[in-house]
This record gives sequence, structure tokens and C-alpha cells, in this order.
Amino acid sequence: MYKINAFLVFVVLLILNVIVTPAYCNSNLFQRRWHHVSETSAVIYWQLNDISKAATSYVEYGTTEIPDQRTAETVKPRWAHLHRLTGLEPGRNYYYRMVVVDPLDGEKKESELVQITTARKENAIYIPNESSGKSPYILDKENAHYVLKKDIVTDGTAIIIQGSGITFDLDGKTIVFGNNTSEQVFGVQITNGNNCKVVNGLIIQGKRSADYSNAVRSFRSDNNGLEICGISTDVHLKNAQPMAFRHAGLKIHHNDIYSRVTELDSRHYPGNTLLRIDASGENISIHDNLLTEGCHLGIVVRNQTKLLSNVEIAWNDIRHHQQYVNGYAISPGSGAKVHHNRITSTGRGVHITGENTEFFNNYIDIRGHQHLSDLPENTRPFHHRQVELHGVKFEGSRTKNCKIYNNFVRITQHQPVDSDGQGDPVDKMENGVYFRSKASSIEKGKIVDLQQNWEKDRWRFYYVKYDPGMPPVLITGNDETTLYGDFNAVNSAEYTVYMKWIYVPPTPLNVACYDPNGMNEIHGNTFIGITTYKNTRHGGYGDSGQWATSVMFVGMDKGAAQKGNYSAWIHDNNFLSNDLFLNSYTSINMDIKMENNTFTLLNEPFSINRESRIRDVGADFENMVKANGNIFKEE
Repeated sequence: MYKINAFLVFVVLLILNVIVTPAYCNSNLFQRRWHHVSETSAVIYWQLNDISKAATSYVEYGTTEIPDQRTAETVKPRWAHLHRLTGLEPGRNYYYRMVVVDPLDGEKKESELVQITTARKENAIYIPNESSGKSPYILDKENAHYVLKKDIVTDGTAIIIQGSGITFDLDGKTIVFGNNTSEQVFGVQITNGNNCKVVNGLIIQGKRSADYSNAVRSFRSDNNGLEICGISTDVHLKNAQPMAFRHAGLKIHHNDIYSRVTELDSRHYPGNTLLRIDASGENISIHDNLLTEGCHLGIVVRNQTKLLSNVEIAWNDIRHHQQYVNGYAISPGSGAKVHHNRITSTGRGVHITGENTEFFNNYIDIRGHQHLSDLPENTRPFHHRQVELHGVKFEGSRTKNCKIYNNFVRITQHQPVDSDGQGDPVDKMENGVYFRSKASSIEKGKIVDLQQNWEKDRWRFYYVKYDPGMPPVLITGNDETTLYGDFNAVNSAEYTVYMKWIYVPPTPLNVACYDPNGMNEIHGNTFIGITTYKNTRHGGYGDSGQWATSVMFVGMDKGAAQKGNYSAWIHDNNFLSNDLFLNSYTSINMDIKMENNTFTLLNEPFSINRESRIRDVGADFENMVKANGNIFKEE
């Protein structure tokens, strides 16, 4: 009877032109579910069952089985989804269901109802309270459960945890830190203590604080057992990072890690990262997080005095924005298992630089545009460079015994995008818009904005839109308060600084492992490189041109391996491109075994006319590839 009634309801909904798939049909759609229930809030997380798919989403909830409230629908389609339910009453049952919306046709699919119960935590310590004083609020009672009872705004650091076994539940509330200070400050700082937990809330950087401030920070090397979950971040000032740690023993999961930072000191070290860990020891788990925007790197794990062990980076949804050279979504260091991550960034994929790294079952579909570089390190102004984009990049002489398998990697070189300065800066990955402001004056050859304090020539070679009836103007330089260019004198008005995005060539597999005996293995993957330019051009470093390849070799001229060894064994992969199959900057004289791979020429959007699909690898290497069971499909 239930099935008949549900079917009748579905028919009625179709008649009313409301497309909602019945919940009992969708239980498999909502995977890797997790929730945390606080006293007056809850945070809900799930992923779609297909890593190649994305959707917008919201959560319906209420105190009955007919939910009467809902969260805001997300704006950008994602694979992973995180929502927060706030304003709940303690000691009550609530029901929620997850809803995803297909971005193509608007079809909505619901989960079944899930019941949760809120409750007061026995012996909880509520902050702020009469005895807590002014910020920073010190949490130092060991094994205590602290609850944030209201939103707080602090000029400097907000919370300091000093002690073991402490849980800090933000209960869905918001911390604004660094609202007015010249010091480096933090939203939550764990100075010492083991087995602590920070959960369920928002940590946002305020208006003014010094470089290298963090939303969450734990730098004491002997801290252990720290868990961060259900936290959303938003940082925006120069060199700020959402989360930074200098110890192992970490569980970072089910967070929404977001950054609007656009400026850093150097792209070399430390760069700028959404989640950075520099540590020695064992046990680091980074899973089921959303990581979004930033200006350089996504997840970075670096070994300090000795190799890390038991490192897992898995099930993360990463959409970072590489605005500076060498900005990878994941840089896992040595010994990590990296799997089931979805990377849809405007930036590079994964950087393999250590030993014994396994990278498997990941989905990468990316693009990349021109970016900034300080080469030599810390030189100014930054140079604009167009460097090819890497999906999976092996690099360096320490890259040994790594295994790359069962991954999907696609990179497309798109046509340039000129938004004419239109759109929201939140969408700068698409429209290139960095900021809007009201000019103090617009004179012949310059725009003066006394609100600003820019680094000299920070905006050189960006564009300004300052008059709707006139074309954008190239910025030739700037000082603290003035942009220089071919401006006409007009009345003071709003102006927009933006960049015209120029997309770079794809190298979905980029091999630069310099140890002849590295013994790295790449198998069972799909690598796709596509260009949308019919006329190709190969340039030098920083001006890479317009082309595509499925495999790129860089510097593989370090000589032969010992008998029976190899630098890389590349076998049983599918390589697809509408241009080149193999490309190199120099002839290859290292032992690279390429066996039983299939190379397919794509006709979409079109195939590039070439005499050969193999370029500059050297005759010996080309002959080896053609003789080792590799299949070439060019029709």
C-alpha cells in the first residue's frame, strides 16, 4: 500500500509540474553521510554517489516529519555538501532530509527523513561567561566540554586551548577574529594539549590583522590527537591561511575550508595554503572536506625531521585557485595514501615529490590560466607567467617507489575569457574580477584611491574598467594609492580591477622524476589533454603557447638505470588527446618503460593537424614506445 500511495503522490507532482524523485528511490545517492548534533545546532554532510557528478543542495528540517524550514541552497554545484542547522531547541527531536538539485535540468532528489535529538551537555562550560574575562578566552580545564553560547567578535585572537582532553563546541556560532590589530592572530589556537576537539561553527577573519594569521592553528610539535570537524572558515587578508599545523596525530574531517586571500610574500616558501601540515610522526587523516578558492595551494603535508607514516588524504572535494606558480591541489609528501579525491580546480592537480606515495581512484578535471611568479625568490614586482598545467606531476630526485593507478585526469585549454570587469569578485575563477572600489579621483593617466595601501606594482598588467562607455585600460603600474595607465579624466566613480584569463596548455601526466632508479609505477589511469586552439604554438618557459599533450617529459636526461631498474614504468593506461600524445623539452635517455598503453586521437572539439603525435622525445625513446605493445588510434 505504501508503494501505491507513493506512486500516486509522484504522479500528482508530475501533473503539477513539480519534479521530485521519491525519497525511497534515492537512498544510494547520498553517500558518506555524517552529522554532528550540538545543543542548539547541527552540521550535516554528505557526498553524491558518483565522483564525476556535482549538484547544488539544501536541507529541509523541522520538529515533525513534515519539515517546515530549509537551509539556503548552495550556489555552486559540488560533489560534497555541508549544511548547518541553527536556532534549534535543546532536548527536542528534529527531522531533516537532504535535497540535491541537478544543475542542468533543475530536478530535485530527496533523501529519506533522518531523526536527530538535541540535548544539553552535562557539566558543559559556557563561554563567554562572567569569569572568562576579555578575549582571548582561555580554555584550560582538562577533559572539559566548552560550548560557545553566542557569536563573538574579537580584535585579536579569539580562543586559546591549553590542556588535554578539551572539546570546544562552537554550537553553530560564529567567531570573528583579527578585527582590529597589527599582530598575527588566530581564531582558535591550540597551544598545548592532547586529544582536543574543535567542532561545529564558523571562524571568520575580521578587518585588520598581521600576515600569516590563521582561523585554526596548532604549532606545538608534541601535540597529538587533535580533531577538527564541522568547521567553516573564511579568511581574506595577505598571507592568511585557514588551517595550519606543525604536528601529526591529526584528524581533519567534514570541514568547509574557504579562503579569499589573493596576496602572498613568495610562491616558493611558504606560499599560501588552504590546509598546511608540517610535521614528523604518524597518523594524519584528512578526509571528507570541502576546500575552496585561496590563491595558491590546497592541501600540503610536509615531512620535517623524519618521514611521516600513516597519512591518508581521501574523499575531499577540492576547487582551489592557482594564482601563483606551482599551486597544486594536493602536495602529499612521502608515504601518503591519496585516494577518492575530486579536484575541479583552476590550478594544478597533485605534486608527487617524495617516496612511497600511493595516488589512486581520484577524479581530476581542471583548467589553468596565467599566474604570478617571484623568480628569483622574493623579487618584485611579480611576473606574469603562462606555464603549462599539470594533472599528476612527478618531480625531483627524491621521487621513488610511488604508485599512481585508477585515476581519471582531464585538462582542457580553453579560449581566453574577458569579462569586461563584470561579475562578482566571489567568482573570480570565472570572471577574473578582483575588487571594486570608489575612486577618490580619476585624472589623465591615473586613478587615485586614498582608501588603499597597495604593494608597489601589485596590479601591473591587470585591467581597470572605470567607465561603462569606454574599453578597459591596462594598468602599467601602481603605488600605494594610485593606478597608472591610459585613463581619461572623468568624474570620480566606481572602478573594477580584473584580469583577462588566458588558459595554458594541458599536461595531464607530467614526468620529471630524476632518479634513474626511482622505480615509480603509473598504470590503469585515464589521462586526457585537450586544446581549443586550432593553430598551435610552442613557446618557452613562462610563454608556453597553445597545444595539448597526454604525457609530458621534463628533464628526463639523467642517464640509464642499474640493470633491472627504471625511473618510471608506465603501462596499461589510456592516453587521449586532440593534439600530441608525447611531448618533451629534451631527448630522453633515462629508462622509462612504456608498455601496453592505448593512445587515442580525439576529434572533439577537433583534432589538430600534425605530422607526428610524438614530439622531441628523441628517436631511441620514440622507437621504444612504438615497439612495446602500445596501441595508437589516430582515425
